[in-house]
Amino acid sequence: MKFESVNELEKFSFEDCVITGLEERPERFILNLEALIVLPENSQNTNFTKSYAGDAVLSLVNWQLVSAVREGFRYFDSDGKLLSETPDEPLDQEALKALWARLPGAYLFSVKRQESGAWSFRAEFPPEETYDTLPSESYELVFSFETARVEWDYYMNRVQTPGQ
Repeated sequence: MKFESVNELEKFSFEDCVITGLEERPERFILNLEALIVLPENSQNTNFTKSYAGDAVLSLVNWQLVSAVREGFRYFDSDGKLLSETPDEPLDQEALKALWARLPGAYLFSVKRQESGAWSFRAEFPPEETYDTLPSESYELVFSFETARVEWDYYMNRVQTPGQ
């Protein structure tokens, strides 16, 4: 691949990112991504603007899954009164295997470093109906790893912001 960014996850924006593939190996956890945004601060960005990378590959080398949960939610009425609450649900091995199989097609909307040094990856499945207002299914996967490598071959378009 033409561009390679090592240990610079904080220099990407995952807000539009979609997981297109996943491969789990003992030494590498690999995510194929679409619509990854390379921030101006990234060492591989000579455009100095937010730009979409072409299809990208994110590899976590010597990785370990610290935790995996299906995120809960709270449902409020229009006055702010709590109507119901669904707590986070830790995933067992069977649920995790099922998640790996389903993850391609999900949005990887957030990747953030935690105080512990581990990284939180948050993924959400889009609703079946476009304007569905029910809570969507989302997961938080926390990884520790030795190296995070993002590779891509070309840049797409500059990210457009409203009002420009």
